[in-house]
Formats: sequence, structure tokens, C-alpha cells
Amino acid sequence: MPRTLNTLVGRLALLQLLIYAVLLPALFYQLQAMIRTNAVSTFTQRARAYTASLARELELGDILESATRTIMFLDGGVEGGGCVYAAVEFNGRLLGSSVIETPAWVQSRGDDVAFFKSLDTTYAVSIPIRRDGAAGALYLGFDKQPMLAQLRSARNQIALALVAFGIATVAAAVLLARLVALPLTQLRTASRKVAQGDSTAHLSTHSKMVEIVDLSTDLEFMRSELVGTAERLRAEMRQRQIEQVERGALESQLRHEQRLATIGTFAGGLAHEFNNILVPLILYTEESLDEIGAEHPVHENLDRILKAATRAASVIYKLLAFTRPIAERQPESVDLAVVTNEALDLSHALMPPNIDLRREIGGQVERVLGDATLLSQVVLNLCSNAIHAMHDRGGTLTVRVAMRKRSPTDPLPIATPPMVELRVKDTGRGMAADIQERIFEPFFTTRDVGEGSGLGLSIVHGIVASMGGRISVVSALGAGTEFIVELPTVARAALSPEI
Repeated sequence: MPRTLNTLVGRLALLQLLIYAVLLPALFYQLQAMIRTNAVSTFTQRARAYTASLARELELGDILESATRTIMFLDGGVEGGGCVYAAVEFNGRLLGSSVIETPAWVQSRGDDVAFFKSLDTTYAVSIPIRRDGAAGALYLGFDKQPMLAQLRSARNQIALALVAFGIATVAAAVLLARLVALPLTQLRTASRKVAQGDSTAHLSTHSKMVEIVDLSTDLEFMRSELVGTAERLRAEMRQRQIEQVERGALESQLRHEQRLATIGTFAGGLAHEFNNILVPLILYTEESLDEIGAEHPVHENLDRILKAATRAASVIYKLLAFTRPIAERQPESVDLAVVTNEALDLSHALMPPNIDLRREIGGQVERVLGDATLLSQVVLNLCSNAIHAMHDRGGTLTVRVAMRKRSPTDPLPIATPPMVELRVKDTGRGMAADIQERIFEPFFTTRDVGEGSGLGLSIVHGIVASMGGRISVVSALGAGTEFIVELPTVARAALSPEI
């Protein structure tokens, strides 16, 4: 109920009811008084005029000279004027109509003058008459009931008319209010849709009222401005989110590169120390080979020691390659399949018997542009990690060298020459996602103290990056780990001067 009264229809109807509660009774009584005054005035004037006309006839004629003629005259007056009684007092004698009995109080009643002077249903009129010097009076009584009935009928008609007027005007006001409220309701519904994010909703109505049309036009203009502003804000927010994601990725990449770069500082000192150890080893081995003959039984072992020490010196010399491009020697065409087989031959002796090595090295593999010594280091480090992951329970180490297969999601253009893939897969315990994010960081390791320095994968990452390649890892706890190294071929490097 309170909600109904607070609506436009409810308030307008209530206002009209309050106005009519004050005005209609006053109007009713005013109209009733006016009609009653007019009707009573007409009635009394007619009655008095009729009485006066009969009195003049009595004064001018000889009717009063005969009682019979007087009574007949009074009978005609009763029938012609609708009187309830008629009597004449003349020469001390009272004569009345024979048609209707004359009341005994006509002389004492006299003239009512006012219509509502008496409470009965008779309006008494008395007019004095004079003939031949003698005085008398004519008494007529008129029935007030028809007049009273007419007044009651007029009062009822006025009441009905005012009630009908009030109902009609209230209904008209309610209808008008609904006609005004309907477009407002449409505007409200549309505005709620806009507020809920429906930018296609228009703030328009079917009303032809100028005020409503102007209002809907202004609201539609405001909606279009707000929707445009909201779209611009959403676009800016999306752009900011994209920029934040890109910024976060760049910051993460920068932190990663900075962590990888720190190894350069330590690598210089380590290379110097290892060189101090390897130089006398190489010199004494060369001197020993010169002192003994080629037929000596240990000559072959010493030769292998010299080759291994020389290779170690070369590896140490190239240790900084994972942080910066190799400037000392230009990259050369390398057969990755041959380098991989040589590295596997060296690492096979270090494998425990519970690990099975599988080689999947194809013969139709294009040559890559790089450094054979560093590529051998990549294979050795990846195999070393795989062996360590399967050291306790054993497993299978699979090393595969083949041309990279294209996928529908490959970002490289179709015309770009393919790349060579080196895949090192083990069946070890695998790695969690948080570990995978940090495996290329310098000095990060999951091994116990004394089992590793955490430099192997960071060196591998630097070497691969320096050759224009990329390295990725696929792993899950309990499902093993696979490292994927992608290196550019010689044909690809010829098309990419920056490699």
C-alpha cells in the first residue's frame, strides 16, 4: 500500500480525492441551495400571483353578492390552481369551497409568506379584498409536496452528478498518470539494462509527449556518452592488463637473464683455476709421450689422457659462452649426430648398469652452425642430469637427434628452413612446476651438498642461446623429464644474419 501511494498514479489519485473531499460537499450544498431558492421563489410567486388574480376578480365582479356564486368561484379556483383549500371571508361570513373541506385554522393561519415558515405540507396565502367599502380576505392553500419531491429529486441528481464527475475525473487522472508513467517505466527498464552492462539497450519510449520525448532524447544522449566512456575505459583496462602481463614477462625474463649473467663472474675465476691445474697435466703428459716410444704399453692411455685434458681445456676456455656470444672463433658447420655419438661414448662409461641407453640418431640430419666442443658439453651435461635422476631406481635414457617437425601452432613461417632437435629423455622421478622455473638459474640444484654445483644447466642454456637456439623442458612428478634443444641449421643460419 505505501508503495502504491508513492507512485505517480497513487499520488495523483490521492490528491484528487483530497480536493474532492473539500470541494464536492461545498459545491453540492451550493447547488442545492441555489436550486431550492429558485424553485421556492417560482412556487411562491406563482401561488401569490394566482391568489392575487382571484382576489381581483372578486373585487371587480359581483361574485361576492351571492353565496352560491362565491362557492362555485372557489371550486373553480381549487380545480384550476391545484389548491388544497379555498375560502373567502366577507361581511363577517366565511365561505369555503365545496370540493375540499376548508380547515378551521385558515383565518388564524393567515399568510405563510415564507415557503418553509410552516412545517406541514401546505403553503397558505392570504390576500385582503375590498368591495363597496366592505373588507374581507381570500384564503388559498397550496400543496408543497410536489415541490418538496422536486427538491429531493434535484438534490439526488446533483449528488449523482457530482459523484459521477468525481469518478470520471479521478479515472481520467489515473489514465493520464498511467500514460505518463508508462514511458517512465520503459525508461527505467532500459536504464536498468544499461546499468547491468547491456550497452545495446536504448533509452527510448513510444510516447508522443514533447516533455517525455525530450527527456528520452537527453537520456539516450547521456547513455551513448556513458557507454562510449565505459568502452574506452574497458579498452584502456584491457590494454593496461596486457601491458602488465607483458611487463611481468619482461621483468621475469630480465631477472632470469640477470641470474644467468652472474655465472660469468664466477666462470672467469673457475676457468683460471682449472687452467692452472690442466696446464701441468698437459705438459707432463706430452713430455711423457715424448720420452716413451709409440710401442710402449701405456702410450695409448697417455694419449687418451692428453686428448681428455685438451678437451677439458677447450671446455673451460668456452665456459663463458652461455652468457655471451662466442667472439674468439666463428661458428662452423657441425654434424650434431656425430658430436652426440662421441659424447655418448664418453658418458656411457659413467652409466650404472641399471640404466639402459637408447640412441635414436637419424642419418638424414642437416648440419648445424655452432661449436663441436660446446655441443659435446651440452650433451654431456644433459646426460649427466638424466643419469643422476635415475641413479637410484634405474631406467631408460633416450637420446634422439632429428629434424624438428612443424606443428599447426608453429610460430615460424612456412618458408623458414627447419631446425635440428636434440632430445634427452629419462624415466626418472621428474620435476615439479616450481622446480622447472628455476633449473636454468646459476647455482640452483636439487642435489645434496657435494653432489653438484648447479652450473650444468645454466651453462647448457648459455651455450644454446649463444648458437641462436633454444632449450625447453617437459617434466612431471613420476613421469620423467625430457630436455628439447633446438639448433638452427646451416641453411637457416644463412637466412638469419643475426645468428
